[in-house]
Order: sequence, then structure tokens, then C-alpha cells
Amino acid sequence: MDISKILDDWPFDPLTVSARLIEGDDGRKKVQMRVDMGLIQMEYDGRPDGTRPGGFDSYMHYYRSLAETDDNFVLDPRQSFNLRQEGMQYYHRYLSLHQLKDYLGVIRDTRHNLDILNVIGNYAGAVENLNSQQHRPYVMMMNTSAKTMLKLEANDKVDALKILKAGVRQIKNVYENVLDDPQPELSPEIFQLRELQHRITDDGIPTELPAMEKLEIELQMALLSENYEKAASLRDQIERSSNN
Repeated sequence: MDISKILDDWPFDPLTVSARLIEGDDGRKKVQMRVDMGLIQMEYDGRPDGTRPGGFDSYMHYYRSLAETDDNFVLDPRQSFNLRQEGMQYYHRYLSLHQLKDYLGVIRDTRHNLDILNVIGNYAGAVENLNSQQHRPYVMMMNTSAKTMLKLEANDKVDALKILKAGVRQIKNVYENVLDDPQPELSPEIFQLRELQHRITDDGIPTELPAMEKLEIELQMALLSENYEKAASLRDQIERSSNN
């Protein structure tokens, strides 16, 4: 079926995450994300694509169950690929939910992706593990941001700042001890949390991501989906914005 009418009624904005909640024909809540030349529709609960691998809620739960019953369990390349693809689905959903200010949903989905990284860290080979763990700081940043926003919605700035500071410490630890990066303060994840902290202490309750952070999110999406042409264009936009 031609979806041009749907796309025409919902223009794509490259500088923000465009998302909405709908009720599906089955009566269940769905999350839709507008992307370049199309849209992604996801289940609100469970795996975003609605499947149950091996009868489990997700591949993460499935493979973790296998590991619990086999002391010699090792992820093979196909299983590692399945986990990476599953992580991408949850990534699209938690980005959408963050834009929709559904912070409990963001916490749930980022926790799932951190669990995926734990399974890979425990049962995959060294190369696969290193490649995957590079995404951990970003997932942790989104998790910390959502927890912070929940506290701000409850007008609890004290706990919001405590969560931010704890998140920064944890991300620094990953950069220093897992990714062997001696300058974690230069990372985009810590920069964004510092920016959020600054807006809180200036009594400016953040309601929407600044344009630069929107570009950074779009760049992350382009890189994770291996859309390198779009990533190059976004890097140029970020560089131009930084020089202005």
C-alpha cells in the first residue's frame, strides 16, 4: 500500500526526533518514528517488532537463559548479530519515547540495551565485545537523562543533580577502564549531561533538546544504521554550528 499520504501529513525534520503514539488495529499501543523517506512502527511493550525469539521476551532473555544452563556457553556470530539488531530496535524506541517525554519507557529500554551489552561482555569474543561496548556511554547517558527528567517533573532538583553526578562518574569509569580513554570529559555524553546540569542550576528546567544535541542524536542514528553519507552531512552541520 502506498504510504505517501501518511508521509505527506507528517513531514520529516532532520533536526529533531519525530515520534508519536497511536492505537493499533489490534488495540495495543504503538510507537511511530518518522525517518527519512519513511516511518518505523514499534510495539510499545516487549520487543519493538512484537516477536518472541525462542518463546522469550527478547533475544537478550533467550541467550541469558541459555548461558544459565550451559557453563560453556559462547555467543556465535549469528547470536551476536541478533543482539545488535535487537539493540537497534530498542534504540529507536527509546529515542522516540524520550522525545515524547515517556521517561519510564526510556529507562526500561535503555536498561534492556545495557543488559544486552552485559550479555555480549560475558559471552562474546574480545573484538565483538570491544565494538559493542563503545555504545555503552551513550546508552548510560540516555538512561541518566531520563531518570533526571523524572525527578525534575517531580520538582526534585536535589535528587536530579545527584543522579546526573552519579551518571557522569559511571560514564567516566567506562571510558577510563573499559574503553581505555584517558580524556572522558571530552566525550559527547558527559558534555550533554554537564549541559543538562548547567540548565538545572541556572533554574532553567529543560523541556526540549537544544539544536546541537538534536544534531548529535541524528548523527548517532546515522552511524548506527550505517548511513555514512548522512552522517558526513550531519558532521558538517555540527561543525558549522560550533563555529558560529
